[in-house]
Amino acid sequence: RNESDTKTIKPQLQLNYDDIFNSPANLNIRQKLVSELKKSLEPNYRPSVFQITRWLSSLHKSRRSQNRLRQT
Repeated sequence: RNESDTKTIKPQLQLNYDDIFNSPANLNIRQKLVSELKKSLEPNYRPSVFQITRWLSSLHKSRRSQNRLRQT
């Protein structure tokens, strides 16, 4: 469910995978993204902000490493 929700997120709310997870730009995006994800998951599941942040961190780490592998 989490992966499908992140695929439907607006393009302007996509994390920048060239930057680190806690960069200022990604922090601004993440604030908006957390509220969007909470709304979309809410009817069936009520994750905490901490849980969503951990999901996003894992996703960012995975996609960032995939991007780096493609570039080499």
